[in-house]
Amino acid sequence: MNLRTFLSLFIIVLILGTATTSFAHSSSMGYSKLNVIGNQIDYELFLDQRDLLVQFDTNKNDNLENEELPSQKDGIESFLQKDLRIDVDSKPLTMELLSMDVTTKDSTRGVVFQIRLTADEAIEQLNIHYNLVFEDAPAHTSVLLVHSGEFLYEDILDINRKDIQITFPAAETTGSCNDCGHRAQSEKIGSVLWKYFILGIEHILIGYDHLLFLLSLVLIASRFKDALKIVTAFTIAHSITLFLVASGRIHVISSWVEALIAVTICYVAVENMFVQKAKWRWVMTVIFGLIHGMGFAGALAETGLPKDNLIGTLLMFNLGVETGQLMVLCLLLPLLIWLRRFPWYRKMMISTSCLIFVLAFYWLIQRL
Repeated sequence: MNLRTFLSLFIIVLILGTATTSFAHSSSMGYSKLNVIGNQIDYELFLDQRDLLVQFDTNKNDNLENEELPSQKDGIESFLQKDLRIDVDSKPLTMELLSMDVTTKDSTRGVVFQIRLTADEAIEQLNIHYNLVFEDAPAHTSVLLVHSGEFLYEDILDINRKDIQITFPAAETTGSCNDCGHRAQSEKIGSVLWKYFILGIEHILIGYDHLLFLLSLVLIASRFKDALKIVTAFTIAHSITLFLVASGRIHVISSWVEALIAVTICYVAVENMFVQKAKWRWVMTVIFGLIHGMGFAGALAETGLPKDNLIGTLLMFNLGVETGQLMVLCLLLPLLIWLRRFPWYRKMMISTSCLIFVLAFYWLIQRL
């Protein structure tokens, strides 16, 4: 293996290693959506399939299929009941697993569980104990949304916040301290916004397709100024569609968006083989950035973003995405600009682009 081939593979591994090795089983994102009506709780839970493969991948193909789940319903119910509990009046509610469905959300393949819990009387207060998958994935997070009529509670469950008590407005005493309530609410909102910022960083770091697209974009950048122009164009473009899709102003088919993201990577990889200057690349990046923004918004929108704090939540998530991008580029760009001094950089860049194209084309076929 010559030096050019080694460096091509090293750069690919640097990007994918961040996405798939460091975070492969230590970080995963899901959601917990609870709808409380009277004495009944309908709970929609999404878990990344990576957190379920060890126990429930019966055919050992590293991919869960809907055909694998029904025969394991008892085992799955036991798995959920072991580390997921909702108490009302200090009494654990009985859990009924209604359905399971393998689905893909923003390139994350996982399972949606529909769960029903029933109390003896109308629910005025509940305690959530969530300890799912933390043993194997300590950085796992689950976006929590609880609806009860007009009341909405939002939070993020993680290894440091596994137990949450929620009191619904009808059960709150009229003599409670309003200032204390407002202060507690402000602290909760601030905490949630910070967690959405962290989620944005994690999202880009485990989003291997977005990372590979960024690498493809800057491979031909000869100056930091050129790279900055490209990344700025990408940021502006994907921010637009992130807000439009996540806020429900436009609707897209997520499976097609994911396929189009793979197409954008293929195109840039091919263009890298024939174009040597990045002068006008920012124009193309704007168009492709709009597609990637739809991808960023996919899973975020499906968690059911709270309308009363929509702008702040989206802004913090987007800031987290940009921070993650800058972290990667600050590591990558100095290396690429230094390597451009060598006469064989062009051949190495073409080799890297070929590898990127093959990987992206595989994703395209898989997603179609």
